Amino acid sequence: MPIGFLTPAERERLSRFPEHIPDDDLVVFFRLSTDDHRVINQQREGSTRLGFALQLCALRYLGFAPDDLSLTPWEAVTYVARQLHVPPETIETYGRRIKTRTTHLQLVQSHLGFRSARPLDVYALQTWLVDRALEHDKPTLLLQLACEKLRRDQIVRPGITRLERLVATARQQAHDETFRRLTPLLTEERLAWLDRLLIPDPETGRTLMNWLRREATSHSAPQMVETLKKVTHLLDAGVASWEFSALNPNRVKWLAQLGWKAPTHQLQRMAPLRRHPILAAFVHQALQHHTDVAVELYDQCLWEYHGAAKQELIEFRKAIARSTNEKLLFLRALGQVLLDPEIEDATVRTESFARVPEEVLRAAVSETEGLIRPRYDDAVDFFGKRYSTIRQFAPAFLQTLTFHAQGPHNPQCC
Repeated sequence: MPIGFLTPAERERLSRFPEHIPDDDLVVFFRLSTDDHRVINQQREGSTRLGFALQLCALRYLGFAPDDLSLTPWEAVTYVARQLHVPPETIETYGRRIKTRTTHLQLVQSHLGFRSARPLDVYALQTWLVDRALEHDKPTLLLQLACEKLRRDQIVRPGITRLERLVATARQQAHDETFRRLTPLLTEERLAWLDRLLIPDPETGRTLMNWLRREATSHSAPQMVETLKKVTHLLDAGVASWEFSALNPNRVKWLAQLGWKAPTHQLQRMAPLRRHPILAAFVHQALQHHTDVAVELYDQCLWEYHGAAKQELIEFRKAIARSTNEKLLFLRALGQVLLDPEIEDATVRTESFARVPEEVLRAAVSETEGLIRPRYDDAVDFFGKRYSTIRQFAPAFLQTLTFHAQGPHNPQCC
């Protein structure tokens, strides 16, 4: 693991003042109190008073005092110089003697209650960093957190290179601690199963890892079946029962992200101490992810089929509109015959066929069979036409996933 993760430019930037200091920070950190003036005024020369004051403000603002105060942002120099009633240009003559700067820094530390880092302080910081590294592995963030902690504890920040080494060591120790905490989970059988994820198939050359990484490309029956196969593969391996409570959730999430993104050949070359926690966190998250995808695909498929069925019903109604009107004309003609009291019962049939020929009526009755809709005309019969497609994944969906009803005894279930 690289120790120096900062570029030379970043290292140089972190060893001095920022190029611009906000006005709010000037008021909070560079405004001199009565006690500050009392200590500063013990210096006789204007340049030494200004240099002393800037070291005081720097320690309060940065947690350390830069070696070259001539690079202090000009707005900070003038803000402090105005309070001391000295020309800001005198800062250029301050600190020509290293001993003067060192003596002043010791006085400043004593005044502000800061102290230099001791071996026990470094050990405590290292231990604290390991705990933070188990939450966030980003080295620049860990460095920032370390600097903030040192300032809160009023310990003068060590050199940036030394802090880089502490962060790198903490990250390595976090990897070791991760593996140690997962030891009860990573049995020999599970380790072998995880390693098989990275072995290419002799026929296709693909690995199970890449297969599990592959996302569904559409809400279709084949993609639904493929997603359910992934869920089943992980459930059969018992991944649902794997317990990660010993790790911070952020750590598990970060490890899983490495599993999703890291190239397979890179994972293959990793030491087992790093590879196995990454793979374990990946499959744990992959099970949750593909389960969510399966539910979403199932919902999208059914809604798409239902929408298509309703559209077919609309088209069907448009297509039969003319035919329906013809059948209504026949019905009216026959109804008039049946309801006319002047027509004898014995002649109703003859009169009906006179108005609607028998052949025409038979054809209309036969055609009407295809026009009759279910009692609840909601396209259910058109939806039923997709039974063969739905049957490709619905049984597997219901067999693979377990659903729970939410109630008073299990309010967290869904």
